[in-house]
Amino acid sequence: MTAPDRSGSSTASANEAAPAVGVDVSKASLEVVILGKDADCSVSRSIPNTEDGFDKLREWIECEVEVDFEEIHVCLEASGGYERPVARYLHEQNLTVSVVNPRRTSAYAESRLNRSKTDPVDARLLARFCQREEPSSWQPASSEQKNLKDMTRGLQSLKKERDRLKNQIGRSENPTVTSSLESVLESVNEQIDQLEEAIDEHVQSCRALARKQELLETIPGIGSATAALVLAELGDHQRFESARQAAAYAGLTPSHHESGSSVHRKPRLSKVGSSRLRKALYFPAISALRCNAAIKAFGERLAERGKAKMVIIGAAMRKLLHICYGVLKNQAPFDASLHPGT
Repeated sequence: MTAPDRSGSSTASANEAAPAVGVDVSKASLEVVILGKDADCSVSRSIPNTEDGFDKLREWIECEVEVDFEEIHVCLEASGGYERPVARYLHEQNLTVSVVNPRRTSAYAESRLNRSKTDPVDARLLARFCQREEPSSWQPASSEQKNLKDMTRGLQSLKKERDRLKNQIGRSENPTVTSSLESVLESVNEQIDQLEEAIDEHVQSCRALARKQELLETIPGIGSATAALVLAELGDHQRFESARQAAAYAGLTPSHHESGSSVHRKPRLSKVGSSRLRKALYFPAISALRCNAAIKAFGERLAERGKAKMVIIGAAMRKLLHICYGVLKNQAPFDASLHPGT
């Protein structure tokens, strides 16, 4: 009888697993480990994180793995965008590509009692994680979607800089410094106006994005700016099987802390997800609690149950995202009658 390994699966079952490739991505290089059907058999290599390097990676994988190219599963961690070019390249080569949250792989490493953290170790861990957990496949965003995300994130950065300058001007006691900062602020405001106009033109130039924005704007509390942000950060709604999955992606699902009879902490938002999407929904949720009949009734019911203000706002954010998902999925405007006494 085969003894189980630390993950609880037998070596026999591991031997039947399909080949997997783990890629630890940095700005300059890719540390790659190919894990064969035999989990104890692996090869590794360091490859430049460049377009020429991607070609070498493909050729090396083809030489090392004796199965159809389309059967290979590649796993990478999200690493601040450095993983996107190689992920897109491998996807275009018809490989199954997964881009996973580093928290998942970190938890997996802890479960295996990993004591070392080096690029080769991380790459091997990613390959084993890919082989054992079979994470869902990643789909690259369309060029229209990618451009919208880049533009909305650029706009957020400019607005953050505007707020910083305003605060600095308010604290300044030197007229010369104040004048210089005000000049910079004026320039930033001009750039904000130009980028907001460019975002609107971009959305209107793409029929699919324009239709989605139109649907989102039928929801009381959602304006054009928020609609663009939701479309940019949520991405293709079809990649989510349910509204709950979309809420989980945004980190808006409640996280419970209960154990036995002694641990009973109050549920909180998990916040394991897109912080940009959560931020985009915060003020619209506050507005919706006043002007959206469905969410207003929802908030009033929570208030009657003694829920705190921030708990109500968090629940309203989640409900608002559920409604956004619903109108996008059904391709129909918001209908308050579908949410009676929500």
